[in-house]
Amino acid sequence: MAAEAKPYKEGKTWSMRRRILGQELFVSGEKTSAAAKKEMDKLVHPLKTRGAPKGLGPQRTTVAQAAQDYGMARLRFMKGAVQEANRINKYLRALGLDTLKVTKWADAVAAGKVQDVVPATDGEGKGPLFLVELEPALPQRDIPKGLGKHRGKLACATAKSDTQRALIARMPMADVRRHHMQDLVDALRADARSASTTHLERAFVRTLFYYANEVWNWNEPSENPATGLRMPELRNERDRVMSMEEQQRLDEAIQDCRNKLVGPTLALLRATAMRASEPLEHARWRDVDWQRKVLTLTDGKTGKRDVPLLPEALEALKELQALGPCEPDDKLVCVSYEALKAAWQRACTRAGIDDLRVHDLRHTAATRLALESGNVFLVKALTGHKDDKMVQRYVNVKADDVVKFGEAQAAKQKQAEQTSAAAAVDGPLPANVVQLDFGQRRKA
Repeated sequence: MAAEAKPYKEGKTWSMRRRILGQELFVSGEKTSAAAKKEMDKLVHPLKTRGAPKGLGPQRTTVAQAAQDYGMARLRFMKGAVQEANRINKYLRALGLDTLKVTKWADAVAAGKVQDVVPATDGEGKGPLFLVELEPALPQRDIPKGLGKHRGKLACATAKSDTQRALIARMPMADVRRHHMQDLVDALRADARSASTTHLERAFVRTLFYYANEVWNWNEPSENPATGLRMPELRNERDRVMSMEEQQRLDEAIQDCRNKLVGPTLALLRATAMRASEPLEHARWRDVDWQRKVLTLTDGKTGKRDVPLLPEALEALKELQALGPCEPDDKLVCVSYEALKAAWQRACTRAGIDDLRVHDLRHTAATRLALESGNVFLVKALTGHKDDKMVQRYVNVKADDVVKFGEAQAAKQKQAEQTSAAAAVDGPLPANVVQLDFGQRRKA
């Protein structure tokens, strides 16, 4: 061990090995003995100050293995666990590792895989949301006849990014550098992947390295390799708002839906600016306070919040209540998102409406309230956003709205002038007479 604790020469460069707190440390390629010792001290110092790292450490753990461990530890608490598991599994398949399977906790309880957990009394949803399991890596599947050409096109469409991702997945965490991640970003762009897809994958890798450093005490690499990259411009804002004319056509088309829950569900979304998942997945009938006219979401995307129920929303809830079931523990809406989305698309086709999504109802509700009230605080209370910047993404006032506002103001001004002129023709009233207006027209 004494020899391992000193720098040694390999060819024209110097290397050094050291074992501390169960970790095998190694540096190489240094020009001098002193340089090798200095680099080794950089690795040893964090171990002495922060304690032993978890597991085998960054030098002996590949990115794919670290991603698997991270997924098993954290996905059960993440609302976006399904999408994150899909991203992680791409790295696991590159090494033939077991992939992650995510099941909703309620479904796992119903299947008897786990015991139910007493929910948090503060309504913040602190318990697990998903059951995360490992599935054996599947062998290479035979491609059915007729699908070979299609599968080949899919493989070619992601070939560059798949190759670079596999390279990173096989690397020890300690060896990943910023240029490796930049190559992955560039490969995703070369494969014509969307800017949103590229940003989401970079975000996962960045989170993985931060987690390893802060929670697992992994001191390498010294800088997060997924930061400081040249990323594609992300422009995913939507400004589509449903017009009143489109609403009328759509309401008529929805009357033909076989599922009678679709109409009041869409009306509820349009009146409350809720995300579709909130009434479909989280809200229960016990959460409706008919007296306050408020729906309390105990576990929405941004946590607990109160949704104001305007008259249109109350009417929609009464229709849903009449269609049942509506016991306190029943879901507010017994429709899956897939079924609602399919019915929406068919209704839009019948109504001749293009490029309108279910989520655009959230934009519609926020924009209409902003135009009617001119009060950003009311809009924030409706949408549940915490800051003005996010509200601005959903309030989509356009030039046409300004024109309509100007025309309405001009009409009001004209009406006021006509009223003033009529009063002048009748002549001024005596000083000791008070004029009362009961809304009745004066006789000519």
